[in-house]
Parts: sequence; C-alpha cells; structure tokens
Amino acid sequence: MTLPALKTTISHEFTFHAAHQLEWHTGKCAHLHGHTYRLEVHVTGRLNEHGIIIDFDDLASTVTSILDAHFDHKFLNETLPNPTAELIAAALFSRIEDAGIPLDQLRLWETPDASAIVQRQ
Repeated sequence: MTLPALKTTISHEFTFHAAHQLEWHTGKCAHLHGHTYRLEVHVTGRLNEHGIIIDFDDLASTVTSILDAHFDHKFLNETLPNPTAELIAAALFSRIEDAGIPLDQLRLWETPDASAIVQRQ
C-alpha cells in the first residue's frame, strides 16, 4: 500500500502539578500558589512506512520523563526566574525538542480557561 503524502498532526495531553510565585505581580499571583497544568504537545510530519509520525508511547515516555524530572511537583521559581505560563511553555518546548521530539506546537493550560501556545515559526 502506498501511503499518501499528507501532512498530519498528532497530539498528546499530559497533566502535572507545580507551584510558582510571580513576585512582580500586583494581584494574588504575587503569593506562592500552585496549578494543575494541562500540557498538549503537537507533532506534525509525514507518515512513515508504518503509517505514523511518531509512536504515541515514545512521545508519552519522553514527555513524561521531562515533566517528572523538571516540572511535576516542583517549585518552578527554582528553575525559572520568572515562571509565567508563557515562559514555562517555552522551557517545555525547548526541553522536549532537545530530547528529539520534532514539536510543531505546544499548549500549556495554567487554568481551565487560560493557556499559552508556543509554536514553530
């Protein structure tokens, strides 16, 4: 069977818990507080001979390892001097890409109705 030359995107979602403090903030976020973050990662590419871009298990294993080591149940101010949602998302994008995952886009939900998106230009 010949696979079509289509660009395809897959996504996978993760959750992790972390605390941070935005000392410059004039509202509640100036105080130490935590979030249950929801992370969506998107990988875009052409299908390989097996009909996949990347194996979901490989993607999940890599991202989970990064989250466990650097983000989950951590005080984010210890690794990021200004851990805004935007900068956390950028740090995640960089770490996941450095691990060999060819990300197209990443979306980090800080609350159920607020998120930051980082994407390849």
